[in-house]
Amino acid sequence: MKKNIIALAVASAIAAPVAMADAPTVYGKLNQALESVSENGIQVNSRASRLGVKGSSDLGNGLKAVYKVEFSVGMADGSAIGNRNQYAGLAGGFGTVLMGRHDTPMKMIQSKDLFNDSHYGDDRRFNGGIGYLNRSGEVRANNVLAYVSPSFGGVKLIAAGVTEAQDNATAGTTNKDSSLTNVMSFAAAYGSKKKGLYLAAAYNTFDKKTGVDGSETRVTAQYVVAGLLANVSYNNADLKRTPGSSVAFTKASTISANIGYKMGNLMPKVKFATIDYDKTVQSKDSTSMAVGVDYKLGKKTTTYAEYLTVDKYNRQGANFNSTTIANGKSTDVISVGLIHKF
Repeated sequence: MKKNIIALAVASAIAAPVAMADAPTVYGKLNQALESVSENGIQVNSRASRLGVKGSSDLGNGLKAVYKVEFSVGMADGSAIGNRNQYAGLAGGFGTVLMGRHDTPMKMIQSKDLFNDSHYGDDRRFNGGIGYLNRSGEVRANNVLAYVSPSFGGVKLIAAGVTEAQDNATAGTTNKDSSLTNVMSFAAAYGSKKKGLYLAAAYNTFDKKTGVDGSETRVTAQYVVAGLLANVSYNNADLKRTPGSSVAFTKASTISANIGYKMGNLMPKVKFATIDYDKTVQSKDSTSMAVGVDYKLGKKTTTYAEYLTVDKYNRQGANFNSTTIANGKSTDVISVGLIHKF
């Protein structure tokens, strides 16, 4: 009897990992901050807090199904749950193909942003909101079909088509002109974002049915070694609005850089960006700067303090054409916060 019980226990222990192999992973990131914003006073803000489910299922012959469903969570103000990356796809020796809502390849190659979830400090607003949908290349698009290649000597190729045709009578709605060629995004990346040298470039092109006409480019370089992280990114947008469209347009370029140095549990960090607007854009060139420090309280918990100042001519960070600019004032933000991951 005892032998049977022991045998059953051993069999169960062996079978359990197999049974759980395809089980989904529930994960999340909770980021709360007490912030003093020069335009809006003192606030408690949820900074890109999120909750998600992801996983894969072995289909045999080296093929597997992959999926992710991730939501933004407005923890501080009770705002509605929003959609982040949400997709289903197939992966194998050929690479990965996915469909759904996902970062464009240009967004995917973004180097490490040390102020990514900050108030005005993320690349989209810190870099002036240039380009398509005022996103500075940081577009998480709906209706995506994307492909990520396997590594070829450290190089990965990424491509995506997005059905983003706009009905000019009702901006934001699709129409009969929807096609995977409405927005096309291509990228190539070498190395790892976690260590050593990382180099990447991306190109977005838009057909006129999206409400804009033109292209965007991004080139980024990063180096991580012995606690030091340093990167620089160049972004350029050359877009114009098509007749009858209400979609935003921009013609400008930006250069941004991050530097951080990890010393035990402490990481001081700095970010800087310059924005060069074309003379056809009604704004002057601008600069933005952020400084901060992260302190790791545990493996999954970090506290931080940050200060950033955004030039009054930054079209996104300082509410372009608002009373802020009329008064000749930049936007200043002081933040103290806590991040917990699970």
